[in-house]
Amino acid sequence: MSKEISLFSDYHTKENSLTNHCGLILKLLYEENPTSFEEAISSLTSTNFIINPTFEQQVRKETSVPDLVIEQKSFSIFFETKRTDWFYSDQINRHLEGFKKNVDYNILFLLSNFEIDNPEEKYQQQIQIAKSLDIILVPISFEEFVETLESVDSSDVFKKFLVEFRAYLDRNGYFPSWRYLLEVVNCASTIHEVHEQNVFMCPNTGGVYSHRRAKYFGGYKWKNVKFIHEIKAVVVIEKNYDSEYVQWNNSNYTDSELIQEAKEKILLWDYRIEEIKNNGIQVFLLDNPFKVNFKKTSKGGLYGNKKYFRDLAKELNATNSNELADGIIKKNLSWK
Repeated sequence: MSKEISLFSDYHTKENSLTNHCGLILKLLYEENPTSFEEAISSLTSTNFIINPTFEQQVRKETSVPDLVIEQKSFSIFFETKRTDWFYSDQINRHLEGFKKNVDYNILFLLSNFEIDNPEEKYQQQIQIAKSLDIILVPISFEEFVETLESVDSSDVFKKFLVEFRAYLDRNGYFPSWRYLLEVVNCASTIHEVHEQNVFMCPNTGGVYSHRRAKYFGGYKWKNVKFIHEIKAVVVIEKNYDSEYVQWNNSNYTDSELIQEAKEKILLWDYRIEEIKNNGIQVFLLDNPFKVNFKKTSKGGLYGNKKYFRDLAKELNATNSNELADGIIKKNLSWK
């Protein structure tokens, strides 16, 4: 049963509450400034979305030329909201079938916490099906959604709501988790690569060499991490340079620039030149190193070959490696 979007909703499931909050923030923007609402939808869809009335004189119609014409375009906007990227084709197709015909703008947003950079690539088939039906289908992340709302003209009151809305999304984990993630990796035999050339390499064979996307990197040796880096990108160079591609790009550099840099890093050491002849290599391009003394205080070495710190950057309110390193130093943090 449908319900009006409300400030005082009685939804109990997280997904329904999330949808209500997203709808409410859009409703507030539209009621405050329809032009800003129009601008936000235009930005999210990369179209010239116009819903405000137009006022024109002497417009030729099919059978007459009225002195004054006031017209407004029609639109329908559907949202499918999920806490994680778990959209399935049957549900999307049913949404597409639910749109009315002869509407100026039919738009379907897939709103979720996308961990990938270009979700439209994943849903290209559905996007093309929608296009054939004159429907605009756009996958958008919660992060992109709120950043777009922050970019349009709005009142101070609405801006305060946006601050609370962003905090709600962040608090509930609806932004990409990798932006806070610190990966500490055992670099016993290759720590010089990390410290001297801002690079970490490992085989591209999966298993123990699989990595989650992360923003921060710490090279571990002798129960200590001496530098916190930012991960600029992870590039995969296949055996004998048969192919190369960017696994993750956390920077503003182009894929071609990052691939070229990764190849140059491999050429710095003879043993890496030999390794690429037999195995593919994952190349972590590192940046902005800051010194720390992040020690493991428990007995024994690192369990496994890596450890993830999921909330450390968030708890320290750090947005870059400098702030993360500074927070670790000031609080004299260690780990077990």
